[in-house]
Amino acid sequence: MFEFYTDKFKNFTCSSDKTVNEVIVEFVSSEQSIFTLDDYLLSDVVRLLEKSILNKLSSDLQFKNNYWSWGFVTVYYSNFYLAQILNRLSNKFYIFANKNINKEISYDTTSGAYYFGQNNGDNTHQREFKLLKSNYSKLKTFTDSQLLPILITTKLQTKDEVWKYTFDNIIKESEIRNIINYQLKHYREIELKNKTIDSYKKFYENILTNTRYSSHYPDYFQLLMINEKRFLFLSMLIQEIKTNNPGFEIKINKLKENIENKYTTIFHDVNPETKKLIGDLLK
Repeated sequence: MFEFYTDKFKNFTCSSDKTVNEVIVEFVSSEQSIFTLDDYLLSDVVRLLEKSILNKLSSDLQFKNNYWSWGFVTVYYSNFYLAQILNRLSNKFYIFANKNINKEISYDTTSGAYYFGQNNGDNTHQREFKLLKSNYSKLKTFTDSQLLPILITTKLQTKDEVWKYTFDNIIKESEIRNIINYQLKHYREIELKNKTIDSYKKFYENILTNTRYSSHYPDYFQLLMINEKRFLFLSMLIQEIKTNNPGFEIKINKLKENIENKYTTIFHDVNPETKKLIGDLLK
């Protein structure tokens, strides 16, 4: 379904322990500006996927124990790593190897090589979300039925309304994170009243079970809506890559095994719907 994004990974490998950042630093040191990432990029994707999953699971435990503000910040980081993954699976992504190599990387579909795009001095998270919108804009031409799993269909009916929870950058994720982090009025864990806690738990359950989405939820619950939809879309891309790339499938299966082992230790108490979401992603 998404061959435009996934076909180029058929012959990529996951055998190297080097990261894309490390390899590009080596290319730059040898004065090369065009490089191949066939042995490294999918390993980066798996590393980022592990980070996004662990942040998701950690946030779930925080919510369970009514640490809501830091739980939302943790969800934000899960979203950020998911955005990095999705950009790496497209034809443009960012790297920040050091202060001198803080650049956009682009893929040439003709040669199959990567090269430096525009020099971007902005190393804020917001640039990832802006690039995500650009990278996946063509999905708006796909039919709703193809993308139904990632769309919010309750309460928000039009495509323009639902798209803001996936790729459109309308919801300023970094701004929501900053408000929680730096406006201390949002840190009220000890003081939260039972009525508020009950509402938060209901909102959270609604999002996890895709029961109801509402614009009346506090802004930070939008981070959860984005998280669910981003995971669902990524699972579709991962399944396509696994079908064509046995090495990547082995790597994902190993990650699945490691995550499932975590369920018997620190993550034994996560919400069943969260375990199902992650299970569907890694199946």
